[in-house]
Amino acid sequence: MTAEWHQVATLDELDPDYPKRVMVGRAEIALYIVEGKVYATADLCSHAYARLSNGHVEGFQVFCPVHQASFDIRTGAATAEPAEDPIPTYPAELRDGAIFVQV
Repeated sequence: MTAEWHQVATLDELDPDYPKRVMVGRAEIALYIVEGKVYATADLCSHAYARLSNGHVEGFQVFCPVHQASFDIRTGAATAEPAEDPIPTYPAELRDGAIFVQV
């Protein structure tokens, strides 16, 4: 199965301080805007069942709302305990005010 691009949101729906949750099929995705660039990760923390879209963003880090684990939204790498495992990332693009994610 090949990955396809999906329009999931518009630029005006994104807040630099908070992720936005979107669904593409069964994939739960969190969207971010940092320094004018769009990023996308899985919406679930790898440590405990918690939606990252309920957390907050500081720079390129998203913080889990439950235990404050953090992840780099560019790579998915865990950057603070208690999380140790990375989260998936997805290619994301901004096209004429629309946000597309490749899933």
